[in-house]
Amino acid sequence: MKAAVFHPGNNELVIEDVPIPTPGPKEVLLKIAASGVCHSDTFVLSSILPDSRSYILGHENVGYAVQLGSEVEGITEGQLYAIYDVVPCIAMTNLPPAVNSVGLGRNGGYAEYIVVAAQELLPVPDGLAPEVAAVASDALLTAYNAVHNLAQLGPGTTKRVLIYGIGGLGHLAVQLAKSYGATVFACDYKPAARELALSLGAERALDLGELTAETTAGTFTVDVVTFTLGKAAVQGDVFNLPGPPGTVVLVGFAADQLPMSSVDLILWRTNVLSVLYGTIEDMKTCLDLLAQGVVKPVVSVEPLANVNKALNGLKASTVTGRKVIVPSLKV
Repeated sequence: MKAAVFHPGNNELVIEDVPIPTPGPKEVLLKIAASGVCHSDTFVLSSILPDSRSYILGHENVGYAVQLGSEVEGITEGQLYAIYDVVPCIAMTNLPPAVNSVGLGRNGGYAEYIVVAAQELLPVPDGLAPEVAAVASDALLTAYNAVHNLAQLGPGTTKRVLIYGIGGLGHLAVQLAKSYGATVFACDYKPAARELALSLGAERALDLGELTAETTAGTFTVDVVTFTLGKAAVQGDVFNLPGPPGTVVLVGFAADQLPMSSVDLILWRTNVLSVLYGTIEDMKTCLDLLAQGVVKPVVSVEPLANVNKALNGLKASTVTGRKVIVPSLKV
């Protein structure tokens, strides 16, 4: 089968012919239907997240079950399943679970086939397109965890929320917060991203200069800030917005240092939290949100042969919404 393999020292993935894996007794072989392209993959390739292992990237996956291990129960061949990434496996010294998971340490979905444990699978609701369902494994799951669990937003909220970075995760966070009743503001340095935020219901979409001016003048207040950036572009004292005690949730990786004043954070009683993925129960909820149309991801698809093109687009900040690899597509 064809697969896009990460090799340490390469700044691009290598498309290789590798054997189709064989499932163990409690595992399932799936034919990959869609695999979301995430900014964290660019961090692996750039060695910002150093990794000495070689493996197939791709951690946002859905696929059709094609072969079951001898002890597998409750999985139906031919059914489309979403893959939950962070199921504990072999403990690795000095490595957090997230970098010993599907597509980050273990072979992922930038391939024609993948083997995973049966316990990692959730059925995709009927009628949900694979490229849409894929975002439930990471982009929507992480956004949901940030907005619903950490920021503690829920239906009927009256809070004011700033989503900083309207990319693959941010545009989903806008929709989630809006669906709960929050007044949503967006900030992004890209005009296309700001336009997307407004089309999804944001009250306002500011560029960096506008946000800096308003935070400096003390005329802009919110209760919750989520940072969903894949690259740091923070200007102004956005961690220290004047107003009531609030919450800042860090979602997207950024190589640069983010400006934080412990004095101001303490005086304004602002909680700074971080999030990555969520629980498998959260993922079930995310699949339901997609099936109900509460959240409508903006996705564009590419064949496996174009995976480096998609990743380079993320690096260059030219992607709007979420890129998704569909191995069955031809160039």
